[in-house]
This record gives sequence, C-alpha cells and structure tokens, in this order.
Amino acid sequence: MRLALALAALLVADSLVAAVAAARGPYPAFVPLGSPAAYANYYLHVPVAIASYAMYTGALASAVLYLLRRKPLYDGLVRGFVVVGTVYAAYTLASGSIWASESWGAPWNWDPRQTGVLLLFIAYLVYFALRASIADPDRAPVVSAVYAVAAYAMVPVSYLAAVIVESLHPTGVVMPGPGRGQELRGFAREPVVMALFATRLALVMAAGALAARLLAGARLGPRAAKALMAAGAAAAAILAASAASMAAGYAEGTVARVYAAHVEPGRGLVLTVGLGGAPMNVTYAGPYEAFLVNGTPALAGHVVSLRLEDGVATELRVLRPPVVIANTLLYGAAVFGLTLIVARRAA
Repeated sequence: MRLALALAALLVADSLVAAVAAARGPYPAFVPLGSPAAYANYYLHVPVAIASYAMYTGALASAVLYLLRRKPLYDGLVRGFVVVGTVYAAYTLASGSIWASESWGAPWNWDPRQTGVLLLFIAYLVYFALRASIADPDRAPVVSAVYAVAAYAMVPVSYLAAVIVESLHPTGVVMPGPGRGQELRGFAREPVVMALFATRLALVMAAGALAARLLAGARLGPRAAKALMAAGAAAAAILAASAASMAAGYAEGTVARVYAAHVEPGRGLVLTVGLGGAPMNVTYAGPYEAFLVNGTPALAGHVVSLRLEDGVATELRVLRPPVVIANTLLYGAAVFGLTLIVARRAA
C-alpha cells in the first residue's frame, strides 16, 4: 500500500512539474530551424529519454544478480525495469519524432540518435517475445536474464550514436541564430531550466523505479489499485489541462508563423509572417523591447497570435507550437498507460 501511495504522489507531482515546464518553461532565443518555443519539449522528452536508459540499467543489474543468486525477486525486477524502460522508450521515440517534425523539418530523418533509440526499443521488445516463447518456467528466467544482459549493449550504442556520427540531434554545440549564436548547453545551464529539468528527471526516475518494484511482485489490494489508477487519471488530466491552456491561444487573434523580424527606424518592429499562404510584412505597434535579445528581435520561427487592425498588429503573443501541445498530451497518455499496467499486474 505504501509503495502504491508513494508512486501515486510521484505521478501527480511529476505531472504538475511537466505541465508548468511545458507551458511556462524558458527556451533558447534562437534555433537553426523551427520555433524556439518547441524547445519546451526539452522538459518533456529528455528526462524520459534519460530515465529509459536508467530503467534498462536497472534491468541489467537485476539480471546479473539473478544469474548469480537465482532469487525470484531479481527476475521480477528484470521484467519490471524492462516494462517501465520500454514504456519510456516508446514515449521517447514518439515525442522525439513529433519534436523533429518542427525542429528538423520531418518526423523521421534516420538520424543516428533516432535510429539508435528505435533499435534499442526493438531489442527490448524481443525480451518479451523471447520470454513468452519459453514454456519451461525454470529455464525462462535464466534465458531472459542472459538476453537482458546482452540487450544492454544497445544502450551505449543509442546514446553515443549522435556523438560518433554526424547528427541533427543537439549535443551542446553552438546553434547559430540571427544576430548572435545561442549555445544550447548554455540554455540548459540557466538556473530555472536546470531546476525544472532536475526536478522532472528525479521524479521520472523515482516513479519508474517504484513502478518496476511493484511490477516485480508486490501485491496491491483493491483500495491501493484504485488509488493508483485515480492518481494516473489525475496526472493525465493535469497534463491535458496544460495542453488545453496552450491551445487556447490559437483561438485568439490571427495565428501566423514569423519568418523574420527586424526593427525599422520610424516604424518599430516589422514582422515577416505567413498569412494566407504568402509572406507579408506586418508592423507591430506595441512595445517590443521584451522581444529583443542584445538588440535583435528573437521572434524568427515562432508561432504567434496577432491582433490586427488595418494591417497593423496591436497585440503580439508568442504561442507554444503544436508539437509541445501534442507531446504534453502524449506524456499524459504514457503516464496513464504505465499506471494501468502497474495496477493490473500488481492487483
């Protein structure tokens, strides 16, 4: 019961932090392609990707312990960590592809990191097929543990792929932008960004470890199972509400993509935006200092909402792009799905 309640609390806390980070978290001023606000996905996608590696590392350690000591608990932990790691890896693949559609121009690019995570995901799917194919209950845990040890080779391969081979995936290199360079590593080291990211990572890792322990053989009573399911539903609802709040901006004003922006003496801030399928220049009549970084407008690539009066924008709001909204909803589905798996297996 205590483990279930602890997991329930972690899921709700994680969803609250993820919801705030997705909707309000800082993002880089300039990026090479797409909307800079799409980097709010950093708070959603990256902690889960790291946690998937941690879960598979837990499976490796448990498999080694099982082969050495042959205790059923360790066999259960192998299965539990592989289940959680695979749920996390599935979210990593899906959310990464959604993010790539904005920042790389296409959802799938056979990028080394993308391909590596896909191969990692497939390698651990084979674990389930292999285990299910062995009828001997004494042999299945041994063979599965040996396979879990071997499959772990894909973890460093998937991680190092973007470093060894030229990749679109960010690796901390300087990202060029109009007027100045924006170092992604510098963005990641901003205090607010670090706090949000570290909190999310700690919550996802702790929730994953508890879920794996419950899947390893802990038994939940009806009340604990219901409490866990209620927490999963609440977490999904919190993330859905965050996505809805971000999407609400699309119903206000005229929504457009900013292709370029510059300050023109005598006119103010001039935006080149896509309206009606053709680029056009729009002057923003309001105060624009908040949109400047070192004197350069940091609006290129953004999706914005404009209130237009006679071709002049009197209001300007930067919106979270659809990929952030989609990944927020997707994470809610992943959390609820994992909760459902744990509640049914441990009930």
